[in-house]
Amino acid sequence: MKYCVIFLLFGTIPAQEINLLFDYGNQAFINGQYGDAIHSFETILDRGWENGDLYYNLGNAYFRSHEIGQAIWAYNKGIELFPRDIDLQQNLDIANSRILDRLALPEPFFLLRLYRELKYTFTIQEFVLLGSLLLFLEALLFMNFQFAWIRNIVVRKFIGILAIVAMVVHGIALDKFIQQKNAHQGIIIDNGVEAYSGPFYGENTVLFRINEGTVADLRQSQEGWVEIILIDGKTGWIPTDTMRPL
Repeated sequence: MKYCVIFLLFGTIPAQEINLLFDYGNQAFINGQYGDAIHSFETILDRGWENGDLYYNLGNAYFRSHEIGQAIWAYNKGIELFPRDIDLQQNLDIANSRILDRLALPEPFFLLRLYRELKYTFTIQEFVLLGSLLLFLEALLFMNFQFAWIRNIVVRKFIGILAIVAMVVHGIALDKFIQQKNAHQGIIIDNGVEAYSGPFYGENTVLFRINEGTVADLRQSQEGWVEIILIDGKTGWIPTDTMRPL
């Protein structure tokens, strides 16, 4: 559990209420009242507040309640805010190991794996800040390049390297932004969810079954149903209340 005061707006009443809910949820968790803890943390989310510590504690409460899908959802939401948080990542790995019939893809080419690791190590804002700092440093060096004491091939190459690195960093930020803008994913929160060939029960065929914790891409929705696609390419329609969008 994490106990830091996560919401503080100079003592405003709404912030005080949020902190009380957070403290109550933490105490409920300590007392083994996981349902009450979940209710408190979810109430905070319903009021429009979010924080990595909140998602961490919510995920722990769901995990202790054996709601693996909900726990995985919470840990993923926390990692979106704090991608380098070791506790969130470790707990997500543990929760993922509890998925029944977990789908797995072959290991990607090592360069692609390294790129993905770098891409998900920082947030978009951090990439933009880093790229901006590099461009600022490059601009300073370039403006001072007129002085003889830095007119040498080493500095010239260093300025070129800075420009390349800055472009790469901004490119990663753009890639991450486009992915987040276009990606619509969700976590299955029930076990044995049947995926149908169409958006209603009727005479549609059950194509496959999936278990809680599985990540799926969301393609379209229709009257209480959502069409999903799994990482192995399978597509089908499931009830919207069996998954939770990321």
